[in-house]
Amino acid sequence: MHNQRSDLTCVFLLFYRGEHMKKKYIDLGCSLGVVAFTVIILLIMIACGNKDDDVVDNSKYYLDAPTGIVATKLSDNTLHLTWNSVSGAEDYEIRVRTNLDSEDTRLYIGTTTNTRYEHSFYSWYWGYYSRPQEVTTLYYFIKTRPRKAGYIASGWSNPVSVDVR
Repeated sequence: MHNQRSDLTCVFLLFYRGEHMKKKYIDLGCSLGVVAFTVIILLIMIACGNKDDDVVDNSKYYLDAPTGIVATKLSDNTLHLTWNSVSGAEDYEIRVRTNLDSEDTRLYIGTTTNTRYEHSFYSWYWGYYSRPQEVTTLYYFIKTRPRKAGYIASGWSNPVSVDVR
């Protein structure tokens, strides 16, 4: 004779291995009442399953990346970035790369709540590179960050390039 299992263990085993348990519930040491309870719960779960009108569209919780990015060089060491606003944005994160052909990291520049940003790139890239004259083009990327909890930041925008020579 088998040891009697706890009701919780029996319910778990019946859910986990239900298709095999129809004939073998006694081999588990489960009572017939637990088996009946588990079958009723399974039928309720199936009857209350997700209907087409219950499907949640999670895509509305993903913010879009900024578009319409324009970079204007204001002087030998400063540029001005502008872009279109994105609905639901709390702020925007700006990053830069020095080379699109490599997998170098997008280096953090800053954040802003506006749809414009002024960047003094000469002092910035002097801090990262010992020979800034080797850097001729900077590639800027912008990401939208959400205002509301539960929303997800956008991916990175398409890059905008600026000749810094």
